[in-house]
Amino acid sequence: MKSLSNKMAHIESTLFVHQSLEDVFAFLDASESHAKFIPNMTEFRQTSSGAFGKVGALAQGLLNYFGLIKIGVQYEIIDHEWNHRLAMRGQIGPVSFKDGYILKRNGNGTEINFWLDLLPTGWAKLLTPFAGIIGRIHAWETLRNLKRELQNIGG
Repeated sequence: MKSLSNKMAHIESTLFVHQSLEDVFAFLDASESHAKFIPNMTEFRQTSSGAFGKVGALAQGLLNYFGLIKIGVQYEIIDHEWNHRLAMRGQIGPVSFKDGYILKRNGNGTEINFWLDLLPTGWAKLLTPFAGIIGRIHAWETLRNLKRELQNIGG
């Protein structure tokens, strides 16, 4: 029987911050920022030469759960539009994903739309019933952490 969709889950969540669109994008466009707000990310570094935000740029991260489980994450920038959007494709073990940030000026601040597509590979397809919950928790934690970090840089 053929699956109707390879997508485990599509999550979108929006956050408003009082920082300027330019400051928010500059923060997201710096590779060193991502370890500060991605949940459980203890390392994040660019592995390709050139600017981080350019399409095709590569990065590697390390997730750490409870100090016991360490999981490598591979990233590739797949969309970059200055002061508007940044998106990546990645791989965490048997789970592929795409995620990104779309920014929009909103009054005296910035609206950040975070989206996440979790894509099954191999045995990870068994996680499909839980993917929506896992994705929503990840999106909530990501935006909570991002808001905290953006407040720390001022506005």
